Amino acid sequence: MKILCTVTLSPTADRAEVAHRLSEELRESWALYLGGIIREAYQTDDPAQIVFVLETADIPAAEAALDRLPLVRGGSFTCQLTALRPFSNWARMFATP
Repeated sequence: MKILCTVTLSPTADRAEVAHRLSEELRESWALYLGGIIREAYQTDDPAQIVFVLETADIPAAEAALDRLPLVRGGSFTCQLTALRPFSNWARMFATP
């Protein structure tokens, strides 16, 4: 299943802790990329937010994978997950009435 993951820096996050653990966070996210879980990664105009496209069996599997990230696990980053499904409205446009 393809999952959209919006990762946001918590407004209450300890910035010193984030800076201290960021290298570890990046190594773990790279491992998720190499493992085929993180398929795409994007920055946004908001420097406190990034977006991943994940490939996992379901939302709980995505949550478990993201829990490997130390700043996610520690609550400095929050993740909003949205399951993505094929867009079906185009098929309706060509359906015979």
